[in-house]
Amino acid sequence: MNGNDCNRPDDVLRPFPEKREEIPVDKANPAIRLYGRRFYKDQTPVEYLAEFLLVFTSPKQDPKSSKENDGRYSFILSLNSTPPRYWPENRVALKLFSFFPSSKLETRHPAHQKAYLDALEKVKGTCNLGCSEDKKDEMVRLLQSLFGGFIGVAKNRTWVTHTFLPVSTALLASELVWLHPRAIKNSSINCWDDSKKYFESNHHIFMARGGELLFLQMANLFSDPNAPELTEMLAQKPYQHLGENRVIKLANRLEQQLRKLLEEAVAPLSGLARLIEETLKDYQIDSQTKSSNLGWVPVASRIEALLFAQEMDNLCAANLSALEKLDLLQTLCSMQVLRSLCFQARRIDGAETFTFGFIGNYAWIAADPKATTNTSIRQMAQDSFSHIEALLYRVLRNTALSDSGGTSSQKEADKNGFQLFRKIAKEIGLVIPRTGGGQRFVLTPDLLRFLVSALLRPGERIRMTDFYQRVFAHYGIALGGQSLAIALDWNNGETGTKNYAVAVSTNWIEEALQQGGFLVELSDAVSIVHNPG
Repeated sequence: MNGNDCNRPDDVLRPFPEKREEIPVDKANPAIRLYGRRFYKDQTPVEYLAEFLLVFTSPKQDPKSSKENDGRYSFILSLNSTPPRYWPENRVALKLFSFFPSSKLETRHPAHQKAYLDALEKVKGTCNLGCSEDKKDEMVRLLQSLFGGFIGVAKNRTWVTHTFLPVSTALLASELVWLHPRAIKNSSINCWDDSKKYFESNHHIFMARGGELLFLQMANLFSDPNAPELTEMLAQKPYQHLGENRVIKLANRLEQQLRKLLEEAVAPLSGLARLIEETLKDYQIDSQTKSSNLGWVPVASRIEALLFAQEMDNLCAANLSALEKLDLLQTLCSMQVLRSLCFQARRIDGAETFTFGFIGNYAWIAADPKATTNTSIRQMAQDSFSHIEALLYRVLRNTALSDSGGTSSQKEADKNGFQLFRKIAKEIGLVIPRTGGGQRFVLTPDLLRFLVSALLRPGERIRMTDFYQRVFAHYGIALGGQSLAIALDWNNGETGTKNYAVAVSTNWIEEALQQGGFLVELSDAVSIVHNPG
């Protein structure tokens, strides 16, 4: 179970799918060579989930040639083409209707202004003929407010690069970029059709392939559910709760649950979205859906992919609202990015020791967010974060990742490696403070709620000590007891410090779990963590 350090670089870097698109920048960037194509610094947490679900719900065989079993709502990837592809919708007409009036003013082209005003009239035309103009205007405003309320990312972007919250298949969209500086120089652009050539679908700036990479981890896992490394993992005591034969059944169940979540949760909204798109079909960019090439992931990533899939299965099965599930799934995708960076780094980097009880062979020591500067656990968490950053920095300089055929893009690799880890960890509250010194791992009440929901099946009860062990087995997060001693050993802690760590108070964790309704105290000595689902 702890054999990652024994892997040869060729095995660690072996890609899935094996047949893939090769481009020079990928060969030159150590982060892409190590982690796959690709994790990228500018992608936001909601866009990781949105892109993951976009690939999952899209056809993965050419819709023109395949009428059935085209790969929609499936983790099974057709490997017939090189590279593998999928066919996502861009939802450009729906974005024009929903986001244009609130978008960045200086990137609103006059041709799009005309198109937007015409789109409003077309949508008004779908109203009952007996409605007054005032009623029609009111209906359009209500529809725009409705869809505007499901915006996931806007920031300082043009309207077409806004992202919907991924609450429905009808709101999942691929990235389009509007080349405004080039378009504005062309004085002959007077209408929508003239502007079409200035929309680009191959930039991947915001939907930057991170979600594609997470999907490929799943596809890699389910392409060989009986892989020897999975069998070996499931035979180990820390992972027996996953079930010895569960991988084979996991794909179908997870596919069904995700499809139900996306199709049924907000079905009326989906119907309205499709009505608007049909009404505004004149504002499509292409007559046929374009394909997008998928990248690759390391074959070795199926270990962390199994943990990812099991946790997603638990979240989808929970008796929660669709929005609550999607919020937790967004956190899960962010945590999976962080976990993947550390797992793969440890497979290449041989400078560290093993972590008994955790197959990833690294450790994050988490403290109470309110811990004062003079507490030992806060210093441990601070040292732990520094140690992880050093690992992620060091591994990108490993000679196994050097490119013999070109110049190494080290600056970009750092942005998409250890700097990315810091950025996402801060965004989800795993690392504080956001700026300044003393940066450390912490667990907020929201992250503890996530861990209970992701690691325990709905209705499951386990002892507090077993919960600590399960958190460590999935994420390498050390909260107390033996796992904390192991983590300190990995962080090169001294023996005296390790012995003291076993006795470090975990009252703050128990209080947070109790306030969240996740703790059942049977006696002074025995506490049960419960996922009410």
